[in-house]
Amino acid sequence: MTKQNDASPRPGELRHRTTLQVRFGDTDAFGHVNNAVFASYLELARIRYLQEVLHPDRPFDRMPLILARLEIDYRSPIFFDEEIVVETGVTHVGRTSFGMRHRMATADGRLVGESSSILVAYDYDAACPMPVPDAWREQLAAHERRSFDTDAAAAATAST
Repeated sequence: MTKQNDASPRPGELRHRTTLQVRFGDTDAFGHVNNAVFASYLELARIRYLQEVLHPDRPFDRMPLILARLEIDYRSPIFFDEEIVVETGVTHVGRTSFGMRHRMATADGRLVGESSSILVAYDYDAACPMPVPDAWREQLAAHERRSFDTDAAAAATAST
């Protein structure tokens, strides 16, 4: 994992939750959820977080974002008919990107995976990264109950 995400999130530390039911089709020949499906679960949790926190105009508005990085640490297998809770939070907001963390556990608390990702704000017309909109920065900060001020982040980086 990246340095800022070295500490694994504790249960309940991440503020957003998405609950998923494992379908039979999510499992492979060995009876557990395939690694690609883990990524799909994280995608759904990430999209729900963004919809509920950033409030796009329409539910399926194309958000100007690109997933630039995804890391998954698999901790325990997931099986058919289990309920999975994906906790999600934003770790940092930079000039053109922001980081997210996810903690995946069964309904009874068994840790099944942890993940970190980087999303880049992207201008599709110009085909290049764009600054994270100030409104997003404010909405993310309000939800996470912390500041994502770029000046404060730059000062903290300069002092380390």
